[in-house]
Amino acid sequence: MKNYKKYIDKHTIDCDCSRRGEGLKIDASELFPYIDNAVMGAYQNYLGGGMLGAVVGASMFTPDELKKTDQKIFYDLKEEIKEYFHNLTNEEAEDYDKWGASDYIKNQNRPVSAY
Repeated sequence: MKNYKKYIDKHTIDCDCSRRGEGLKIDASELFPYIDNAVMGAYQNYLGGGMLGAVVGASMFTPDELKKTDQKIFYDLKEEIKEYFHNLTNEEAEDYDKWGASDYIKNQNRPVSAY
């Protein structure tokens, strides 16, 4: 998998992260120029008790709209965005409670929502 951290840094549209989760959006139109509204991102819910839920990847388009050759890029980038966002929220949360020190893999084993 290619490292997309620099791409995410350079193409972030909106990032609202806290120890309570929130979300991140990036402009993916440079990678998928033939897609209208090529926005991808991640979000995370607060489960309560100082614990964040699993990070969920999202996009304003579906992978089946992509050329077959671009679908791997989509899935790799989606995973990278989720981990990138986890690192941002985890850094914020670890100053407040024991759950903040959770690594990405452990975090992804949590539920997405408490409801």
